[in-house]
Amino acid sequence: MKKIICLYGLPACGKTTQANKLIEEYAYSYFGMGERLRAEVASDSSLGQKIKSYVEGGTLIPDDCMIEVIKNVGPEIKKNGIIFDGFPRMISQAYMLEDIIKEIDMKVDAFICLNVSPEEALRRIEERSKTNDRHDDKDANAIKNRMDVFKQESIVLMDYYRQQNKLIEINGEMSIEDVYSKIKEELERLENI
Repeated sequence: MKKIICLYGLPACGKTTQANKLIEEYAYSYFGMGERLRAEVASDSSLGQKIKSYVEGGTLIPDDCMIEVIKNVGPEIKKNGIIFDGFPRMISQAYMLEDIIKEIDMKVDAFICLNVSPEEALRRIEERSKTNDRHDDKDANAIKNRMDVFKQESIVLMDYYRQQNKLIEINGEMSIEDVYSKIKEELERLENI
């Protein structure tokens, strides 16, 4: 099942948890945007220095920086398929991704939105912040910015994938196993279209 799957939703909606389950079962490559951005900042590279204030503030990173972060992902995708965790987040990034994967003659197969209420997302962020030291999970302004960005960008982005019949919406407030079963069910349905 070599696919390109994008997992999307509010912070702490369960994207990484579900990505890990898919990787374990199907051996996809993994691209976690948040993880890559934090690693870039930690490396103190010139790109990391450029994006540090955006990552820590929970604000959108300029497209020219995003291109730098994702430009070398092509070979990974061709080999195993890939799960994009938290990418794309806005319409310009969706176009950017299309351009990259067009070069390797592939397409996004599914854009899966895990729907949770803002209240549930905040509760989960609070829980998660007790067990990790991510700056963006502990800073109230960063959390608010991430939520606001999602609200502003989600309608256009989800419409883009809805028009291509690639949008799959799943109730992310179900149990982890129920969410995963639903994702698998939807991916199997895609196989048969």
